[in-house]
Amino acid sequence: MSQKAFQTLSWSLFIGVIFISQLAWMSTYRSSLGDITAYQLFPLFGIIAWMVMWTHYIVGSIKIRYPDLKKPKYYSTITGFVVLFTILLHPGILAFKQFQNDQGLPPSSYYNYVGESMKIAVLLGSISLLIFLSFEVFNRLKDRQIIRKKWWLISLSQSIAMTLIFVHALRLGGSLGPGWFMWVWVCCGIALIPCFYIIHKDDFSKIG
Repeated sequence: MSQKAFQTLSWSLFIGVIFISQLAWMSTYRSSLGDITAYQLFPLFGIIAWMVMWTHYIVGSIKIRYPDLKKPKYYSTITGFVVLFTILLHPGILAFKQFQNDQGLPPSSYYNYVGESMKIAVLLGSISLLIFLSFEVFNRLKDRQIIRKKWWLISLSQSIAMTLIFVHALRLGGSLGPGWFMWVWVCCGIALIPCFYIIHKDDFSKIG
């Protein structure tokens, strides 16, 4: 793969998943687009966060297979900011609205929103959020020897979190919007399997 093709693919995936996420969300709430509530808005950010992280796995896998390729300029900075912004807004908006409506604070306010039967789905989402946020800390300490030595474990934890969020969304169901997007979500989940293999095989090969 040429550098130009890799750059085009990287940015196209990033823009494409945001467009598809918004299209799925708008298809769900098209009857009330003029009067969107926070409860209708917060699922969008969760979908965008996971989908953009999904592109990181696709792009990262390609880069491992073609080590001479370089990530496009500003790609990591921009996509990383979008992920952090949306991954905080997704639970943050719901927590704020539930508190505003006298439903208490997380995690009980989340349980009140989804019901007893969905507690596990909420728990999976909460665990994943903590794992994803921990990456922001570890990534800034990556130059330290102890972090580099255990990077394979940090990388593995991110893949576990991606899987948990995948299940989290499937379990909640309605957050995925129209039926066609459910198939997009499932196909993206399946596409992660070879990415996990490539990335973690590479991680384990570097363990000294």
